[in-house]
Amino acid sequence: MLAGLLLATLLLLPAPAAHAQGAQERQAAAEAFDRGTSAYLAEDFATAARWFEMANNLAPAAPALLQAMRAHARAGNELRAGTLALRLVARFPDAGDAVAEAQELIDATRERFFLVEVLCEGGECAVELDGTLQSHPSFFLEPGAEHTIGAGFSTGSVSESLVGDAGEQRTVRFEAPEGTAADLGGGGGQGGTGAAGPTGVGVGNQSAGSQGRGGEVDDGGLGPGLFIASLALTAGAGAVLLWSGLDVHSIDDEYRASIDAGDYATARQQLDDGQSAETRTNALIGVTAGLAALTVVFAAITDWGGGDEDDPDAAAARRVTPVVGGGPGGGAVGLRGRF
Repeated sequence: MLAGLLLATLLLLPAPAAHAQGAQERQAAAEAFDRGTSAYLAEDFATAARWFEMANNLAPAAPALLQAMRAHARAGNELRAGTLALRLVARFPDAGDAVAEAQELIDATRERFFLVEVLCEGGECAVELDGTLQSHPSFFLEPGAEHTIGAGFSTGSVSESLVGDAGEQRTVRFEAPEGTAADLGGGGGQGGTGAAGPTGVGVGNQSAGSQGRGGEVDDGGLGPGLFIASLALTAGAGAVLLWSGLDVHSIDDEYRASIDAGDYATARQQLDDGQSAETRTNALIGVTAGLAALTVVFAAITDWGGGDEDDPDAAAARRVTPVVGGGPGGGAVGLRGRF
């Protein structure tokens, strides 16, 4: 009964929060699009481009991306306009007239700039350009200047410097460095090789049964220790996710205030910070969802009828304390205990 109540709480609580967050993001996107439209009509194209980009970041849509592309082009920022056109064609291939207009801009931009496409082999990767995270793996660069392209994999990061000429197109291929998440998370405990889970906590290899008192094999399932620890980690990750989401909205408010004050240099930095915070929040969503799924699995295979006296996992769980941290530099989740 206790397990059922815990699982019901775990699975039902995130749904309303996720729905509310989606509604808030759509509302914020609509407001950003309206501000972009007002700036565009006032022929303040640089400001309009920033608002349209924010609208697309909050709720990706072809109209917002198209307007951002147009505003950058009218502001004389052909490089950014061409890169957004690449993103529009790749993200919304069925957008009809928007795709046709974006393709025309791509063809014109290709003649003056250097086009780079990044391909990651061996797993998903995060693409960086000169140290700045990119939301799309294709972009235009200034010709004749040296640029550093990087790719971050779960097993490590790789980078390459390159220089290109106007009209040139180059595909940069990155392969994931050798290694595993377990190599980055550290080895396991005594008796097995540790495999790192979503939070980097090593879990030793388990035999078919666990050793009970007197060396006898107990095939009744795992003790509740792993479930309790996983539940605590899931709750901690959810707390950090909540902090990260609030941080994104806080940066958005500061960005709007800077735009209203005409401090565009600060607004540009805040826009970059907001995009990084959004990427971090998306990663935390994945981690929290993975931990929730792991908790469900542990609940299904846990022997809830066993006694704590003979269960080393349960005894360890009583000494484990979840550790959750959050701050300006990011958040962290872990376990602390006495072993």
